[in-house]
Amino acid sequence: MDKSTNSLYHQMRDDILNGVFKEQEKLTEAKLASQYNVSRTPIREVIRQLEFEYLIKDNYINIPDKEQIRNLFEMRKLIEAHSIKKAILLFQKSDIDEMKGLIKIAREDNFEKTMIANQQFHEKIVSATKNPYLTSTYDQLNTVIYLFRKMVVEKERPMLLDEHEEIVKAIEDRDEILAVQLLMEHLDKDLEFGLYYLG
Repeated sequence: MDKSTNSLYHQMRDDILNGVFKEQEKLTEAKLASQYNVSRTPIREVIRQLEFEYLIKDNYINIPDKEQIRNLFEMRKLIEAHSIKKAILLFQKSDIDEMKGLIKIAREDNFEKTMIANQQFHEKIVSATKNPYLTSTYDQLNTVIYLFRKMVVEKERPMLLDEHEEIVKAIEDRDEILAVQLLMEHLDKDLEFGLYYLG
C-alpha cells in the first residue's frame, strides 16, 4: 500500500469508527471514489484491507452476529487473561495511576469519552505483554467490538467502571488469581450485555 493509499485507508477507517457511514448505507467503489475524490483503484485496495479487518462485509459496515461476537470475546478473554498476569508482574505505580486516570475520564458524562477510555483501559492491560504480534491481533478484534458497541449497543453497561476499579486494585495488590477472575467475569458480563442488544 503506497503512501497516498495508506492515508486514504486511515481516513476511511476513522470515518467508519466515527460513525460517518450508517449501518444500511451501501459502500460502492463509485460512491466512495466520489466522496474521497480519488480513483476506484485505491478505493478497491482499501476496501479489501477493511474487509480483512472485518470492518466491511459485502459493501456494508460489518455488524457482527451473535456467533461472531462470541468468537471475538473468546479470543479477547484468552489474550487478556495472559496479559493481566504479565501486568501483575511488570506494572509500576505509573501504570496503575494511568489505569486509574482512565477510569476517572470514563466517569465523565460523555459516552464517546467513556467508550474510548474503556478501550484504552483494556489496551493498557494487553500492553504489559510487550508482544507486538499479540497486541496487533488484539487491536484488530477490539476495533470490531468497538464498532459494534458504537453502532448497536450505544450505551455503557452499569457497574462497568466499578469492575474496572476492582481489577486495578487486584493488580495493585499483585493478586493474580483474583485479577484474572475479576477480568474474566467482567468480560463475560460485557459479552452478555452486547448479545442482549442483538436480540
